[in-house]
Amino acid sequence: MKKQVLFIFVAFLGLTAAQAQVKLGFGLGYAVPSGDIADITDGGLSAHLELGYGVTEDIDVSILYHGEFLVGADSDGVSYDAVALGSYLVNGRYYFRKEGFRPYGSLGLGITSVGAIEIEADGGNIESAASESNFSFRPALGFKYGVLNVNAAYLSAGKVGDGTVGDITFNIGLLFTFGGN
Repeated sequence: MKKQVLFIFVAFLGLTAAQAQVKLGFGLGYAVPSGDIADITDGGLSAHLELGYGVTEDIDVSILYHGEFLVGADSDGVSYDAVALGSYLVNGRYYFRKEGFRPYGSLGLGITSVGAIEIEADGGNIESAASESNFSFRPALGFKYGVLNVNAAYLSAGKVGDGTVGDITFNIGLLFTFGGN
Protein backbone atom coordinates (compact mmCIF):
# COMPACT_ATOMS: atom_id res chain seq x y z
CA MET A 1 0.00 0.00 0.00
CA LYS A 2 2.81 2.43 0.89
CA LYS A 3 4.47 1.79 -2.48
CA GLN A 4 1.22 2.50 -4.32
CA VAL A 5 0.70 5.79 -2.47
CA LEU A 6 4.32 6.76 -3.11
CA PHE A 7 3.97 5.88 -6.82
CA ILE A 8 0.76 7.95 -7.15
CA PHE A 9 2.38 10.88 -5.34
CA VAL A 10 5.50 10.79 -7.57
CA ALA A 11 3.35 10.44 -10.71
CA PHE A 12 1.21 13.41 -9.61
CA LEU A 13 4.33 15.52 -8.98
CA GLY A 14 5.69 14.57 -12.40
CA LEU A 15 2.47 15.57 -14.15
CA THR A 16 2.16 18.89 -12.31
CA ALA A 17 5.87 19.70 -12.76
CA ALA A 18 5.51 19.19 -16.52
CA GLN A 19 2.71 21.77 -16.56
CA ALA A 20 4.23 24.10 -13.94
CA GLN A 21 4.72 27.76 -14.75
CA VAL A 22 7.09 29.53 -12.38
CA LYS A 23 6.73 33.34 -12.43
CA LEU A 24 9.49 35.82 -11.59
CA GLY A 25 8.76 39.55 -11.67
CA PHE A 26 10.19 42.88 -10.61
CA GLY A 27 9.57 46.55 -11.31
CA LEU A 28 9.65 50.20 -10.29
CA GLY A 29 7.04 52.88 -10.00
CA TYR A 30 5.71 56.05 -8.43
CA ALA A 31 3.75 56.12 -5.16
CA VAL A 32 1.10 58.72 -4.22
CA PRO A 33 0.20 58.77 -0.50
CA SER A 34 -3.41 58.35 0.58
CA GLY A 35 -5.13 58.65 3.94
CA ASP A 36 -3.63 60.67 6.80
CA ILE A 37 -0.08 59.97 5.58
CA ALA A 38 -0.78 62.36 2.66
CA ASP A 39 -0.60 65.25 5.17
CA ILE A 40 3.12 64.71 5.77
CA THR A 41 4.38 63.21 2.48
CA ASP A 42 4.05 64.22 -1.16
CA GLY A 43 5.01 61.04 -3.02
CA GLY A 44 7.91 58.78 -3.71
CA LEU A 45 9.33 55.64 -5.24
CA SER A 46 7.88 52.17 -5.37
CA ALA A 47 9.57 48.83 -6.13
CA HIS A 48 8.42 45.24 -6.13
CA LEU A 49 9.73 41.70 -6.45
CA GLU A 50 7.61 38.57 -6.81
CA LEU A 51 8.02 34.85 -7.15
CA GLY A 52 4.96 32.88 -8.13
CA TYR A 53 3.31 29.90 -9.72
CA GLY A 54 0.82 29.70 -12.60
CA VAL A 55 -1.99 27.55 -11.20
CA THR A 56 -3.85 27.69 -14.54
CA GLU A 57 -3.51 29.84 -17.66
CA ASP A 58 -5.80 32.38 -16.01
CA ILE A 59 -4.67 32.29 -12.36
CA ASP A 60 -1.29 33.04 -10.73
CA VAL A 61 -0.39 32.99 -7.05
CA SER A 62 2.80 34.59 -5.77
CA ILE A 63 4.76 35.86 -2.82
CA LEU A 64 5.16 39.60 -3.37
CA TYR A 65 7.48 42.07 -1.66
CA HIS A 66 6.45 45.66 -2.30
CA GLY A 67 8.39 48.60 -0.88
CA GLU A 68 7.65 52.32 -0.99
CA PHE A 69 9.64 55.31 0.18
CA LEU A 70 7.50 58.45 0.51
CA VAL A 71 9.00 61.89 1.18
CA GLY A 72 7.65 65.36 1.93
CA ALA A 73 9.03 68.86 2.36
CA ASP A 74 8.00 72.28 3.70
CA SER A 75 8.78 75.57 1.98
CA ASP A 76 8.88 77.39 5.36
CA GLY A 77 12.35 76.38 6.55
CA VAL A 78 13.74 72.91 6.12
CA SER A 79 11.36 70.23 7.34
CA TYR A 80 11.40 66.80 5.72
CA ASP A 81 9.26 63.84 6.61
CA ALA A 82 9.85 60.39 5.15
CA VAL A 83 7.87 57.20 5.49
CA ALA A 84 9.07 53.76 4.39
CA LEU A 85 6.61 50.94 3.77
CA GLY A 86 7.65 47.32 3.28
CA SER A 87 4.92 44.81 2.43
CA TYR A 88 5.10 41.00 2.35
CA LEU A 89 1.98 39.74 0.59
CA VAL A 90 0.42 36.58 -0.77
CA ASN A 91 -0.89 37.77 -4.14
CA GLY A 92 -3.48 36.23 -6.44
CA ARG A 93 -3.85 37.39 -10.05
CA TYR A 94 -6.66 36.61 -12.53
CA TYR A 95 -6.10 37.23 -16.25
CA PHE A 96 -9.16 38.19 -18.30
CA ARG A 97 -7.59 37.00 -21.60
CA LYS A 98 -5.46 33.95 -22.39
CA GLU A 99 -2.91 35.44 -24.82
CA GLY A 100 -1.57 38.67 -26.33
CA PHE A 101 -2.62 41.76 -24.37
CA ARG A 102 -3.70 40.28 -21.01
CA PRO A 103 -5.55 42.62 -18.60
CA TYR A 104 -5.79 41.33 -15.03
CA GLY A 105 -7.05 42.01 -11.55
CA SER A 106 -5.15 40.98 -8.44
CA LEU A 107 -5.42 41.01 -4.67
CA GLY A 108 -2.59 40.77 -2.16
CA LEU A 109 -3.01 40.10 1.56
CA GLY A 110 -0.24 40.26 4.14
CA ILE A 111 1.81 42.37 6.52
CA THR A 112 3.18 45.89 5.99
CA SER A 113 5.90 47.41 8.13
CA VAL A 114 5.68 51.22 8.46
CA GLY A 115 8.65 53.33 9.57
CA ALA A 116 9.01 57.14 9.68
CA ILE A 117 11.83 59.70 9.83
CA GLU A 118 11.31 63.38 10.70
CA ILE A 119 13.93 66.12 10.15
CA GLU A 120 13.50 69.79 11.19
CA ALA A 121 16.15 72.47 10.54
CA ASP A 122 14.92 75.16 12.98
CA GLY A 123 14.91 72.92 16.05
CA GLY A 124 17.74 70.74 14.81
CA ASN A 125 15.66 67.61 15.44
CA ILE A 126 16.13 64.29 13.72
CA GLU A 127 13.60 61.72 14.91
CA SER A 128 13.08 58.16 13.84
CA ALA A 129 9.81 56.54 14.81
CA ALA A 130 9.77 52.85 15.66
CA SER A 131 8.57 50.55 12.94
CA GLU A 132 5.04 49.20 13.28
CA SER A 133 3.57 46.26 11.37
CA ASN A 134 -0.07 45.97 10.34
CA PHE A 135 -2.30 43.67 8.33
CA SER A 136 -2.58 45.08 4.80
CA PHE A 137 -4.34 44.45 1.54
CA ARG A 138 -3.42 45.50 -2.00
CA PRO A 139 -5.92 45.29 -4.88
CA ALA A 140 -4.50 46.07 -8.32
CA LEU A 141 -5.53 46.36 -11.96
CA GLY A 142 -3.04 45.99 -14.76
CA PHE A 143 -1.98 44.24 -17.92
CA LYS A 144 0.73 41.93 -19.13
CA TYR A 145 1.97 42.03 -22.72
CA GLY A 146 4.78 39.59 -23.40
CA VAL A 147 7.05 40.08 -20.36
CA LEU A 148 5.96 43.72 -19.83
CA ASN A 149 3.86 44.10 -16.67
CA VAL A 150 2.07 47.40 -15.91
CA ASN A 151 -0.31 47.98 -13.00
CA ALA A 152 -1.93 50.47 -10.66
CA ALA A 153 -2.44 49.33 -7.08
CA TYR A 154 -3.89 50.64 -3.83
CA LEU A 155 -2.17 49.63 -0.58
CA SER A 156 -4.06 49.92 2.71
CA ALA A 157 -1.59 49.46 5.56
CA GLY A 158 -3.98 50.15 8.44
CA LYS A 159 -3.40 52.73 11.18
CA VAL A 160 -0.27 53.97 12.86
CA GLY A 161 -1.21 55.94 15.96
CA ASP A 162 -4.34 57.86 15.00
CA GLY A 163 -3.49 58.16 11.29
CA THR A 164 -4.28 55.88 8.39
CA VAL A 165 -1.47 54.74 6.10
CA GLY A 166 -1.92 53.89 2.44
CA ASP A 167 -0.85 54.76 -1.05
CA ILE A 168 -1.62 54.35 -4.73
CA THR A 169 1.22 53.09 -6.90
CA PHE A 170 1.77 53.11 -10.65
CA ASN A 171 4.27 50.39 -11.57
CA ILE A 172 6.04 49.14 -14.67
CA GLY A 173 8.14 46.02 -14.67
CA LEU A 174 8.89 42.64 -16.15
CA LEU A 175 7.13 39.35 -15.38
CA PHE A 176 8.86 36.23 -16.73
CA THR A 177 7.27 32.78 -17.04
CA PHE A 178 9.42 29.64 -16.93
CA GLY A 179 8.18 26.14 -17.73
CA GLY A 180 4.77 24.91 -18.75
CA ASN A 181 3.50 24.71 -22.29
